[in-house]
Amino acid sequence: DRPQTTIAPQALLLMNNPQIREASRQFAKSLEPVAATSLEDAIRLGYLSAVSRPPSAEELAGTVEFIRSQAGSYSMGGTDGMKPALIDFCQVLFCLNEFIYTE
Repeated sequence: DRPQTTIAPQALLLMNNPQIREASRQFAKSLEPVAATSLEDAIRLGYLSAVSRPPSAEELAGTVEFIRSQAGSYSMGGTDGMKPALIDFCQVLFCLNEFIYTE
């Protein structure tokens, strides 16, 4: 029985891995149509798909703030920042211990 621990190299691997980033892009594509009408519904769908549960009220509020902040940062160049922000959100979901470890 291996104890469940997270070490820095593991987190860095998930943050910098091209396969994780590509999987995040593909996952975000499935959320884009929902996000176009309701960001909250897209977040709920992302959580349900990744970790088989809806986000808590706190997670939902924090995620809305995160995505809007990311979209604003990406939009500074005059482009639509929502797509890369959704990719970042999906990557965060893939990095959750809840996604990585099964109970």
